Amino acid sequence: MLRAYRLPAGVTYEALHDALKAKGFVIYVGQGGLSKELFRISTMGALDAGDMDRLILAVRDVVR
Repeated sequence: MLRAYRLPAGVTYEALHDALKAKGFVIYVGQGGLSKELFRISTMGALDAGDMDRLILAVRDVVR
């Protein structure tokens, strides 16, 4: 599954991508004209609730 989310105010895709990658997550830029507004997350594979909790906490830490 691939979902798109709006970038938080004041956070660039590059900053979010690099911070999440350092924590073990890879996100993708929005396509075309939405590349400055959206980022995408794919939730495929052997993921469990703990993985999703880590992702949510990682995003929270970056956007604070």
